[in-house]
This record gives sequence, C-alpha cells and structure tokens, in this order.
Amino acid sequence: MLSRISSILILFLITSSPLYASVWKATHKWDNAAEKDYQQWVKNNWTEDFFMNEKKPLYNKLSHDCADAVYLMRLVYSYEKKLPFVIHNAHKRGRLITNKMRTWDKLPKQKRMRKFMEYIADVTSTKTLRHDTYPIALNDLKPGDIYVAPGVHSYQIVNITETGVAEVMASTTPKAPRFLSRIASFPFYVPEDRKHKSDGYRRFIQPQNIRKSMKKQPRYSAEQYKIAADVHYNYVAFTDVIARRLGKRPEAVPEKTLRLLIALCMYANDRSVYVYDALWHLQEMKKKGRRCMNRSEYDSYSTPSRDKRLTAFFRSVKHHLDKTWKQNPNHEAQIIAATIFRKDPPPPLQTKLTNDFCMVQMSLGEDYYMSLRELRQNLEQGKVISDPHAPLQARWGIGDKKYVPRCRTY
Repeated sequence: MLSRISSILILFLITSSPLYASVWKATHKWDNAAEKDYQQWVKNNWTEDFFMNEKKPLYNKLSHDCADAVYLMRLVYSYEKKLPFVIHNAHKRGRLITNKMRTWDKLPKQKRMRKFMEYIADVTSTKTLRHDTYPIALNDLKPGDIYVAPGVHSYQIVNITETGVAEVMASTTPKAPRFLSRIASFPFYVPEDRKHKSDGYRRFIQPQNIRKSMKKQPRYSAEQYKIAADVHYNYVAFTDVIARRLGKRPEAVPEKTLRLLIALCMYANDRSVYVYDALWHLQEMKKKGRRCMNRSEYDSYSTPSRDKRLTAFFRSVKHHLDKTWKQNPNHEAQIIAATIFRKDPPPPLQTKLTNDFCMVQMSLGEDYYMSLRELRQNLEQGKVISDPHAPLQARWGIGDKKYVPRCRTY
C-alpha cells in the first residue's frame, strides 16, 4: 500500500512540476480564421509603445532591432492565442525553433516566455527572414505581412489605408528597448532579388507548412519581382501600382506628395544607421591595430548603391512635383516639396515648415542634423562620400575640405 502511495506521489510531482515545460502549450492551430484574426490583432494591438508599456511587464523594455520586432510580432500573437510558433534554426541546418523548447524548464511561465523572446531576438536577423516567410501578390497585402531587405532592413505592415498605402512600423539598430516608429508610407525599397526571391513583401509561413518550399505556400506569388523589373525598379512607379491595386479610392495629389516626402525622410534618416555602423566598426578595428577595411568589410559598410538610390529618389519626387505643382500650390505638402527643390534660398517660414517636417539625423544618439534641402544639394554636387573610411562630416558632404582616401577602395 505504501509503495503504491509513493508511486502516485512521485507521478503527481513529475506531472505538476515545471520540469520539461515548453515555453507554452499550443491548444489551437493556424488556419485561415487564425490568419484573419492575426491581421486584425496587428492592426489594433501592434502599437508604437508595445515594448515600452509598463502595463505589460512581460514585453516592457525588451531590447530589439528591426528584424526582432518582425519576429516578435508573430511570436507574441502566437503566445497570446495559444498557437504554435515555428521558425527555422539558422545555426543548425535542418533544425527548427519552436514554442516547445525546454531550455528554460525550471523557470515560471512568464520568465520562460521572456527568455524565449530574448533568444529569438538573438538568433534571428533580416537575413533569416527569407527562410521563414514567402512572397505574396501585391493586391493580397494585409496587416501582419512584412517587407524585408535582407541584411539591410525590415518592416511590419500594420494598416492599409483607403488610398491603398501600406502603413508600416519598424525598429532600428542597435538593439535596444525603444518605441517602434510608425510611418504613413510604403517602405522605401523595391524588391530586386528576382532570382532567389529573398526580399520584398512577404507573409509568415504557417507551422504546418514550415518544411514546404516557397512555391507551395498558400497564396504564394512572385509577381512583385516582375512588376519591379517592368518599372525599372522605380520606387514611385512601383508604389503607385500597389496603391492602385489596394486602394478604395484614388490618391489625391497632396496625399501622394506627403507619402513620398515621408518615404524620402525615412530613407534619408536610414542612411545614418549605415554611417554609424561604419564609424563604430572603424573604432573597433583601431582598437585591434587596424586602420583599413578589407574587401568584405568595405562592401558591408560602404553605401554607393544606397546613395545612388537616394539621389534617384530625390529626382523622382521632383519629377512628381513638377507635374503637380500647379494643382495644389498652397497645400502644405506641396510647399514643403517645393522648398526642398527650389534653386534660390527659401523664405524663413518655408524653411521652418520644411525642417519641422523632417531633419536628417547624421549620427545616431547625437543632436547632429541637416535639412533635406542641404542633403539634396550635397548629393547633386557629388559631395556625399560612400567610402566607409571617411569621417562623419565627409560622409554627409559637409565642409569645404575635400576627402582624400588613405585606404584602398573596392
């Protein structure tokens, strides 16, 4: 009798102990209904303060960068709705990372989840997103979908406006607790990887389909790569296609101007991340007694393609302004655009209006800014330097001293 009681007691202790506990137990499955609920959840609940809200201690002050925020959006919803979460393990070929992990068995439920989120943030990146998502048709974009430029940036789509604009949110580098940025405009990227289809507008793979190829995912489509090529990778023309396909009404001229200005401001400020990363890497190199980058480092930290793209975007916005200026000359968005591109110095009030709308932060964490107008002029005059060895001022074309490379360029 005592032996039987002991056996029952041992069994009770084993089954009631947190030992062998997964991060959470999934009691539901992903299907079309879950995806629709996910879309609505993102639209209503994925807010700028999601990781900076003391009322949600589980998520509060969680460090993240742009890719982390994308993964965490899907992870948090899966956790709260008791759905499975499954992604590829980029560090162990053929292995998966799931909510069934038992690495943190002995911790209470909330702490297990916090550790799991931190782990996901550590092992994922914009480069791993290509394996856990797949491209979709442009007219099928929904909240909860993403845009990824591997090795560069990623965004979460949080709303589709009535004019067909995919509003996005994003984090940035370096990894830190921060508010997410919400942008009432498309990401400033056009899908370019027509061969491998690793970038572009994408959707998360459902757990039951994680082993299937991209082409076998539900509603897979590669049309965006052909459309991008057909418009010669012109950002304005490409986003016009999306807006027409998703919009319930045409986009008014000032609305489009404002959208393009927001994207221009966003992309110009994105450049500061790459300049900062290059300068930080140079400092780390100097600590080890090195002054010049090798070919691989130079390719990683130089910005020639990005700077050409930014120059081309300035031209595209000017082209739009030239065609539409007479239609709404007194609208605030049109005035801001005109201030950026006018040849003669703008009046003080117009300058203030434009600079209040957007200033370009030249170095992360510092109050060091330049205007969009000055950046446009510096780009046009060839003053902006793409070489990652250049000092901060030269990278932005500031000062009269010509930059002379002392290290090899590639």
